[in-house]
Amino acid sequence: MAPRSLSFATALGRMHVAWTTEGVCALRFADGINPRESPKAPAWVLNAVHQLMAHLAGQPQDLGRLPLDLSGLTPFQRRVAEVLRATRPGQTISYGEVALLAGRPGAARAVGQAVKANPLLILVPCHRVVAAHGPGGWSAFGTPERKARLLELETLKGG
Repeated sequence: MAPRSLSFATALGRMHVAWTTEGVCALRFADGINPRESPKAPAWVLNAVHQLMAHLAGQPQDLGRLPLDLSGLTPFQRRVAEVLRATRPGQTISYGEVALLAGRPGAARAVGQAVKANPLLILVPCHRVVAAHGPGGWSAFGTPERKARLLELETLKGG
């Protein structure tokens, strides 16, 4: 069955979520796109949307329990996703550290490509990945400001 989807407004901008029977398979900012939406979302998806909206409004949410469908990821991308989901809110981790924890020491650039291709923004928290020398400017979120804001929200919440 093809993924179903819907868009919703958040404090950081409009987002688009897609899901399968296994879980959320995509979560992105919907800047400049008009995605085709499904007519009816199941209750668990609506609950996830409400949690995301609250999370992005600065209200602590445990997003780590939401079901994810990682079937579209390569084995290496899945390992990177597991490492990122294991990082605590507010904690940052370098590309090299992710590579080491994912079992591929020295593969920081490959981690960068996996992070760049991350279809599950926030749920697979790629905003926590920083260059060894600092946060860096590029972000899969479209703007460095969004990345900084997400890290700030996590820090304010105290994890």
